[in-house]
Amino acid sequence: MKVELLDFKELENYPACSGIEFYDDKIYLVGEAATELLVMNKKWKKPGYIPLFAPIPRKSADAVMNGLEAMTLLSVDKKPQLLIIGSGTKSSRSQAVLLNLKTKIPAFLDLGVFYERIKALGLADLNIEGVAQVYDYLVLVHGGNQSNPDNYLIITTPDFWNNQKSATLQTVKIDVDAKALRGMYISGISYSDNHEDLFLTIHTAAGEGKSWLGIIENLYRKIGREKITMRVNQLIDLPAADPRFAGYTFEAVCIQSEKDHSMKLHLVADNTAGKSFLFKIELSDLKG
Repeated sequence: MKVELLDFKELENYPACSGIEFYDDKIYLVGEAATELLVMNKKWKKPGYIPLFAPIPRKSADAVMNGLEAMTLLSVDKKPQLLIIGSGTKSSRSQAVLLNLKTKIPAFLDLGVFYERIKALGLADLNIEGVAQVYDYLVLVHGGNQSNPDNYLIITTPDFWNNQKSATLQTVKIDVDAKALRGMYISGISYSDNHEDLFLTIHTAAGEGKSWLGIIENLYRKIGREKITMRVNQLIDLPAADPRFAGYTFEAVCIQSEKDHSMKLHLVADNTAGKSFLFKIELSDLKG
């Protein structure tokens, strides 16, 4: 598989970017310390903001840690909406925002009951890093850390917040199958309807500059088979593909467009100085 870096840009005045999504020729970005959603066109021009929380002067927004970590596009009541979810690392980070993209009006959800169910399945050190809709499933990813290095997929229904006590819930360990690459942490996911693959941003400890784009092939067909583990079928070493990827911790990925043998993706990353950056790449020589 070939990786080509098409564009690169520093995100000024929008630190700690943690989630990214693409819809209707627009890029949507959310940050752990942001009170607004950053919106740009697919060429990263014409930036604008959608308020999520009570207005706070943008200069002081970096003092607020809302814990929003990931987002995905859903159709709710036949309306396009962004589900933006908290990491669950603290009780204050068990919230979610459901943003109607037509009205720009956010609704707030408390996911505490559902997150406690996940913890009861063995993920006491919960750390939600990504979310993606996979047809009639919603897939979340729990990212590991140095104390608990295992990564998991968490599988439920797209409207799980409406019935948190009894919504379908399954956890599946992610297997990268590489002893030499222990300590790999998954930080974001995006699902390709066309290729039926789940794309994952993966990195080692922050500042090491080791990052990968992982692929779990044919994910939809594997869900519900009572699997104990889910194998990462491909690992693309980003700095090896292009040295300009080195030195960044990649946080999230989204898909702009797809063809039979190629795709365009946007990735968001940060560096040791806490600044956020956008990368646009093209993957080619994909399976048909």
